[in-house]
Amino acid sequence: MKELFGIPMSTFATILVVMLAICLLIVAYIALRKPIVFKMGLRSIPRRPAQTILIVIGLMLSTLIVASALGVGDTLDTSVRGFAFDQLGEIDQIIVTSDRGEADTFTGNYFPEAKFADVETRLSGMSDIDGLLPTIYSSVATINDKTQLANSQVFITGLDPSRLGPFGGIKSTDGKQIDLNAFPQGTVVVSEALSEDLGLKVGDTFTAYVSGRSTDLTVGAIARNSALLGFGNNPDGTTNSSAFAMALPQAQAMLGHPGELNSIFVTMTGGVDQPKDRIKAVNAQAASRLSGSGLGIYQGKADFLDAAEGISTGFTSIFIVLGLFSIAAGILLIVLIFTMLAAERRPEMGMARAVGQRRLQLIQQFIAEGSGYALAAGVVGAAMGIAATFLMGAVLNSLLGDAFPIHARITSTSLISAYALGVVITFVTVVAASWKVSRLNIVAAVRDIPDITVSKRRKRTLVWGGLLILAGVALTLGGTSSGKAFPFYAGISLLPFGIAMFAQFFGVPGRLAFSLVGLWLVVVWLLPDSVFEKVFGKYDGGIEMFFLSGIFLVIGSTILIVQNTTTLLRGVTALGGLFKSKLAAVKLAVAYPGQARGRTGMAIAMFSLIIFSLVMIATISENLTAAFLNKDALAGWNVQADTNAGQPVPDFQNKVAQAPIDQSEIKAIGKLTRSNSGMVPMQETGPTTGPQGSFTLFEMDPTFLDTTKWKFSYRANGYDSDQAIVDAMKSDSTLVVVDESAVFGNDFGPPSTLELPGFKRDGKSFAPVQIALTNADGTTKTNVTVIGIIDSSVSTLFGMYGSGPTLDPVIGPSPTERYFIQTTDSADTVAIARAIEGAVIKDGVRVTSIQKALEDAQRISSGFLYMIQGFMGLGLIVGLAAVGVIAFRSVVERRQQIGMLRAIGFQKQMVSFAFLLETAYVVVLGIIAGTVMGLILARNLLTSDNENVKVQFHAPYPLIAIILFGTVLVALLMAYVPSRQASNIAPADALRYE
Repeated sequence: MKELFGIPMSTFATILVVMLAICLLIVAYIALRKPIVFKMGLRSIPRRPAQTILIVIGLMLSTLIVASALGVGDTLDTSVRGFAFDQLGEIDQIIVTSDRGEADTFTGNYFPEAKFADVETRLSGMSDIDGLLPTIYSSVATINDKTQLANSQVFITGLDPSRLGPFGGIKSTDGKQIDLNAFPQGTVVVSEALSEDLGLKVGDTFTAYVSGRSTDLTVGAIARNSALLGFGNNPDGTTNSSAFAMALPQAQAMLGHPGELNSIFVTMTGGVDQPKDRIKAVNAQAASRLSGSGLGIYQGKADFLDAAEGISTGFTSIFIVLGLFSIAAGILLIVLIFTMLAAERRPEMGMARAVGQRRLQLIQQFIAEGSGYALAAGVVGAAMGIAATFLMGAVLNSLLGDAFPIHARITSTSLISAYALGVVITFVTVVAASWKVSRLNIVAAVRDIPDITVSKRRKRTLVWGGLLILAGVALTLGGTSSGKAFPFYAGISLLPFGIAMFAQFFGVPGRLAFSLVGLWLVVVWLLPDSVFEKVFGKYDGGIEMFFLSGIFLVIGSTILIVQNTTTLLRGVTALGGLFKSKLAAVKLAVAYPGQARGRTGMAIAMFSLIIFSLVMIATISENLTAAFLNKDALAGWNVQADTNAGQPVPDFQNKVAQAPIDQSEIKAIGKLTRSNSGMVPMQETGPTTGPQGSFTLFEMDPTFLDTTKWKFSYRANGYDSDQAIVDAMKSDSTLVVVDESAVFGNDFGPPSTLELPGFKRDGKSFAPVQIALTNADGTTKTNVTVIGIIDSSVSTLFGMYGSGPTLDPVIGPSPTERYFIQTTDSADTVAIARAIEGAVIKDGVRVTSIQKALEDAQRISSGFLYMIQGFMGLGLIVGLAAVGVIAFRSVVERRQQIGMLRAIGFQKQMVSFAFLLETAYVVVLGIIAGTVMGLILARNLLTSDNENVKVQFHAPYPLIAIILFGTVLVALLMAYVPSRQASNIAPADALRYE
């Protein structure tokens, strides 16, 4: 992986290593200059092995999360890059038809073979180019008559054998070079994939069909899968390497295009693995030289490498942002651990201060101890990160392996960065916590009694309040001026804290002031977007808002809970009245957390953060699955059939009628026609000319237009219903509709570069937008007008849709046809698709059940979301480790209290029950807060009118119940052992304990 958040990984690693070195130098200084203090800090680590293990487990999460996130990035980067190099091999660029020297896609349009000489002349003198290869490339249907195995899409490549040298040639499965000139007419080289698909061996024959014409071919050799033979994608997105190659003249004759090419392969000097920047430099130079020739550069390999970087960086960013929840919980755990260590060792610390130890030395002692935990936790976290990377790599391979293989990998740079970041986070938090806990009253500490606090006004309250107000105002104004959500939301969330501190200084009760702050945060962050925008305006944000919302919602709800523990105590006491014999234990379990509000608040916040993130992701995953598999997704169609490019099937309906199916189950057949080039160049016109872009264009026949169940999220002015748009397109072929990726960007579906400038999300109507489409000849344009935006719930329709004859010149020659079949509700669409494909297999038609295709696609999407849930679930380790640490430390810290309770009559069971109930009380409060906030925020996001995906919200209560029940159960199991230890303490021993 090259970059993270726009920072080169090498720079990122260097910064972190320097920070780690500074931390280690501080520790080394303490060890060398203050050896006694250093040893006093380290001696505490092995004294309680069980607790040390829990602490290390909790602290290793930061390193584990960062390591696994970076590992996923390395895995995807390596896999996509490797796939590009494996599949494209020495093919660095492809020259295809274009009117501007470069091409957005592999067009597939034919041009005279004589143009090859012109290309050679234009590119002569470019020392980076090692060779050019004239090629004809298409797809056909094939059948092995002996085995009756068939494949409706097999790639055929015609090559000039004399020019294969710079491209590495075609190699057999044992690595030997294959000479196409050595084969007689009708003998071809087949790929390993085609050999497996059709059950072919050398010497076998099979039949290829081109527009219904059959050609018998003999297998002369079986070669490794490569782009020289051909590869592409199946309709379901899986990789298709079934292909065969022959000499160029034979392929031209077979495809019916003698003397024509549709591509020229280009290879650069320097081998397969070329730097992306060098490839792009050659692309730009070649595009400049080809300008005006009617040909252009399609930079397939550079696009693959861009995709590798984009995918790896994007996924890493997502995992790190989501992992921040667990990292934040880990930071709270560190503070909590050292707060409890300080509480337990308070008399010891007081004695040390009384005999001359300074506060700085006490801080250094804690730093030494914390560094020991941090360094050990970093090693464990890095090792676990490697394991997690390979586990997630296996999951990704199960999801994406059919499209391209995933090879788990984590680089040394990523591993060093993860270790350094994990240790630095822990070290900085330890220093901050040590600074806080080292402040104590020596006399009160020696006697182990609470510090005597006098409530008085401190000027530093005003200082901190002023700083928070200034920061809040600055962020709010910055967000307002830039339109960015992150600074605006952060600003209006910080402002109340500063105001509350001023109010408290001037006599307002802290409980009231900060309860209002908590209420403000919860209300503001849970406001529906429509309400928020009416009050504050509209702001743009990304995935970072997910983390920010979680942090402030958790802070707000935790403040509300902690500031109102007395109210909660009364409620729980009333509930405990139902169990008279346990009432004392119930009151004790609730009272202690109320007295230690800081500790309780951190524990509640930890569980709230983790449960909030899990509930959010689970809810979004469940609702997106329902959204993309809803009744609108099919648009009224059930089966889809795709032809090979340039090979139309004029009698498709008759062949469906001859298929071995119940014809009464077929209700309608509609047809779409798409340009063979796929993405059509286009540009917005009007008062100002919009940017050049491209989009997939479909021309509809009347049946498709009439039968499709259209649903538009936005309609142009003057069209008051969906049917009005359909009626308008029937009478005016210059009117078109597009999917929502043209407006909101392409979150789902095939890639596009068209975005309608000036489009407003507000409301449901817009001014019609005129678009100029570049015709197939590349020299003229056709103007169309966008009057509707297809709703995202219709997830089978992506692209631009219009009706002829206006679009005929844009579609051009050699189109690709797509047929849609509507069946009865009770029909078995999978069986119908198989039967129809059997009837049209020789025409090269691929037939699929749309419902099954959607389910397969959703399975992959759900798999990703489940993997993210599992990744975020790592944060539960922090919470559960915290439960164990709190429970163990509570037993030690409250040993004398336990002795007093036993002395006045508390039975063992009551002590054990009180400790378990105390744990359950804190955990359940955190769980309830996280669950409620996660559900409400997820509902707001998913039902917002401004979101790309609009759904009918429903909460996945069974899944949430499993998460919550499992969390509480494991938390109680973690607390069980220390609660039993507490109940077994003898009163006399406990009272003598110091």
